[in-house]
Amino acid sequence: MKKTLISVLVVLLIAVAVLPYVGAYKTEEVFNNWITQVNQTGAYDLAWESYDKGWLQTHAVLKVGFKPGVVFAASDTDETDWYLPLHLTLNHGPVLWLDGVGLGWFSGEFFFDEKHQMWLEHNLEKQGEGRFFVSKIHMNLMAETTLKDRSLPFSLTTSSGETVQVSAYTGEGTISRSGKLEYSGKLPSFTAAGGDFAEVSAADVLFRLQSDFGARVGQYVTPGYGEFSVKKILIKGQEEWTFDAADLSLVSDMQINSEKTLADVKIKMAFADLNIMGENISNARLDLGFSNISVVFLDQYLAMIQETYEGNSEANSMLAMQTMNMAAEHLLPGGPKIDVSSLAFTTREGSLEFNGHLAVAPEAAQHANNPFALIPHVSVDASLLVDKPLAFRLVRRSTMNELDAAQFEGGGQMTDAEKEALADNQTHMKLDMLTLQGMLVDKGERYSSEFHFKNGQAELNGQPVPLPF
Repeated sequence: MKKTLISVLVVLLIAVAVLPYVGAYKTEEVFNNWITQVNQTGAYDLAWESYDKGWLQTHAVLKVGFKPGVVFAASDTDETDWYLPLHLTLNHGPVLWLDGVGLGWFSGEFFFDEKHQMWLEHNLEKQGEGRFFVSKIHMNLMAETTLKDRSLPFSLTTSSGETVQVSAYTGEGTISRSGKLEYSGKLPSFTAAGGDFAEVSAADVLFRLQSDFGARVGQYVTPGYGEFSVKKILIKGQEEWTFDAADLSLVSDMQINSEKTLADVKIKMAFADLNIMGENISNARLDLGFSNISVVFLDQYLAMIQETYEGNSEANSMLAMQTMNMAAEHLLPGGPKIDVSSLAFTTREGSLEFNGHLAVAPEAAQHANNPFALIPHVSVDASLLVDKPLAFRLVRRSTMNELDAAQFEGGGQMTDAEKEALADNQTHMKLDMLTLQGMLVDKGERYSSEFHFKNGQAELNGQPVPLPF
């Protein structure tokens, strides 16, 4: 019995001594894999400044930088200076006891180093005690990771009088064993004033991200979902112009088929109310979709964009030509489609609704070098419905621009009253002419228009349209 107990104790002592080393190597492996994955997105540049692996803990400094781009191209700043050092204290598992008893491969936190913390405390009026920013991280024995972030609220007043106030930020997320990231963040309020702006403010800023790194195709294409919303946003300039929006939301969703060859992308934007420079718009919505988009095309296009960011002038000058070549080789064979399922908004003059659809048949790839041969493989459907007062205003704005340009070029001068009267008269004439020509259909209180194109034949409001090809 005594020998058995001694054997058990020996095994436990060996486990206590050895397992933290196993956890340390597992921790380093996981973080290095994440760094590789993030760097491949093309936006960030992560690298270890130091990594001191101990028995129970690892102390490290991670340099969080951004890929070079137009910011560096337009300035003399050395791009190597643009990074933020984040300190990490990581406790090794699989038995965790340094920050609470539990099981897991590692636990710990990210935070600013002492130098940056002192700078923040000296320059910012932070509220609350403790570190300005902390991100807690934990991976359980099933290799599932949780993140919890928070920053303290703060205010800032510059020597020239600009002010900034930011509420406490909170965020949380998970990373699955297969590489699926889910994260959401919340910023209750932000306000700023001074300089070029009398006021900039936002309330209830929320965002949510999903990205499946385990389903990545190529270097850059990763299926994912993003959602951003602001309850209230106000931008007021010093010269009496404003941008004021309520219930603003933006959603982007990209999914890849099971064969990992084609992607579908959906983008939705909406806001309840918008006031910009005295223009009031409400109930605005845009639903935009791209279907059957080649992931090879997307990956190569994003790689090409990254090359231009890195200052490759030759790639920049050849961007349009390379894009056309890639589209002919990879995009057209998939039969791409573009759908504007809803474009709508309301002003004080009325509302406008538009939807459209464009599709290119896969057979078009056989005629990529002959634009005229592509035409029979393209189909277009579009419809427009607009209230008459709004249609009058839109056409009148175009007419006023034409009159201003003609007056500038011809040198003749009209009084404002004369120009206003002429614009009204010409706008009525244009709308009547468009109706007589069948381009607009008079629906009483509204105008409508429908256009269809298929098999090389066009039809506008039920009537065939002659084409120049």
